Amino acid sequence: MGKDNSEVTGGLNAFAMGVYSVNPDAKVYVKVTNSWYSPEEETNAAKALLAEGCDVIAQHCDTPNPQLEAEKAGAFGIGYNSDMSKDAPKATITSAIWNWGAYYTWAVEQVIDGTWNNENYYGGMKEGMIAISPINEGIAAEGTAEKIAEAEKAIMDGTFNVFDGIIETNDGSTVGEEGKTLSDGDITGGINWYFKTVEEK
Repeated sequence: MGKDNSEVTGGLNAFAMGVYSVNPDAKVYVKVTNSWYSPEEETNAAKALLAEGCDVIAQHCDTPNPQLEAEKAGAFGIGYNSDMSKDAPKATITSAIWNWGAYYTWAVEQVIDGTWNNENYYGGMKEGMIAISPINEGIAAEGTAEKIAEAEKAIMDGTFNVFDGIIETNDGSTVGEEGKTLSDGDITGGINWYFKTVEEK
């Protein structure tokens, strides 16, 4: 989907900015499959990135195939949608997890109390919609879990948002404003740019 889909690009950029915060020299290379579910393409994309020397494979797709390829290559990975350490325990550091039960509860409660109006839902970590699986302590560097816990706390108490302030893109332009955060609408529908360390392959 690449830059044609803001949800994908937003997640990718958030990942790249997180990587940049701990290693400004790291690059994030992207292979676009143009599909929400394509096991063969997901496998091929991971193989291609690994062949080019990528040492961590993250993904925005549902099968564990990219994590499996990372494990075969002796690389590391970040899974998506479910805890993929069960599939690739030697590679998967953690996984982003969606808990749709949080949304369904919110929606049903609105229907019951008569306030349902079909509005967009922007639940995140604070609402229990988004989480990450337990850190694979056999892989992650010492102190990683503690740093992630600090970041989670800041996200949930509202003192940090990855899309705060001015953000540099990979074409030399900038988005955002000092002292402001991109709106939920912009994040879910207007991110057609890549962070400065991202390159589409």
